[in-house]
Amino acid sequence: MRPLPRLLPAVAVTVTGLALALAGCSTMAAAESRTTAPRTASPSANRGHVAPPGRQVIAALGDSIMNGHGLQSGQDWPTLLADDRDETVYNVSCDGGGFVAVGDCGTDFAGLIPAALHEHPDIVVVQGSDNDHAQSESALVAATTATVDELHHEFPHARILGINTLWNQPSAAPAEIAYSSAAVKQAVQGVGGTYIDIGQPLAGHSDLVQSDDEHPTATGQRVLLGDVEAACDAAGFAL
Repeated sequence: MRPLPRLLPAVAVTVTGLALALAGCSTMAAAESRTTAPRTASPSANRGHVAPPGRQVIAALGDSIMNGHGLQSGQDWPTLLADDRDETVYNVSCDGGGFVAVGDCGTDFAGLIPAALHEHPDIVVVQGSDNDHAQSESALVAATTATVDELHHEFPHARILGINTLWNQPSAAPAEIAYSSAAVKQAVQGVGGTYIDIGQPLAGHSDLVQSDDEHPTATGQRVLLGDVEAACDAAGFAL
């Protein structure tokens, strides 16, 4: 669901790990003007937009759940995952965004792609969004397929990882959540990518979500981290 408006800059993370969290900008110019130098694990780590030799570059696209809305910087699960890996991660996320939904940054997920173009990612991670909960199945399939096809076109040599759509609210998930997850699976596998389904690990656990019943707490983000790592390992997808 759409949180209170918040626009975060596209963030480049160079740490011992992967980061996917989706609050960024919709155009290359916006990305250039708001992208910061990567956070590093040590003063000797490379800064700027060039990954150190041997490190994979990962671009992550998502919504406010992925970008850690309501938490301190670095508490989102992609950045936590980065702490476990030796990669360079560029996090391009947007509060309120989805494959159809236009987020607070003024675009849907397709509009986030230009922000990652100049990073030359080896891996692109994209996750379904509950911001698309009011859309029809046909609209979700069409928009998701078009966006993933564009990702594959722009990054033909990158491995694409798709993740199912989360529903953290206490109420039963609407049918659109299943439609969205199925659309991500179909689209990602259609371009030779890998799809993982981590289920709904936060559903029914009020202690793992913030008072808005939507966004994970710091502990909830750690739960997501563990499930993503486990699902990737089971699928044979090396982060």
